[in-house]
Amino acid sequence: MILLVNAIFISSLIFGLMLSIKHAFKAGVYSFCLLLINQVYEVIAPYFMDSIINNHEQLGMTMGELVSIFTLIPKTMEMIAIAILVIGLYKMWSNKKQT
Repeated sequence: MILLVNAIFISSLIFGLMLSIKHAFKAGVYSFCLLLINQVYEVIAPYFMDSIINNHEQLGMTMGELVSIFTLIPKTMEMIAIAILVIGLYKMWSNKKQT
């Protein structure tokens, strides 16, 4: 079930990316690209985290700090992507109001 929801979400991101490219909406392209990268990161991150934890390469951090950084990365990427999309939509709509 979760795999189906992820597949639908990724396909909707790809659809949004294609529409943004078609309508030359740069903010949408950047936003959807960041969200797609975020989805790929969420698939790869557990394997990456396991290899770092198993090899004891903690980069001078405690285990809690390492886990918190790895969980903050996707949330930060989502915030940046949504902010880019909102700012781009605001600029687009304000330009349409003026013309």
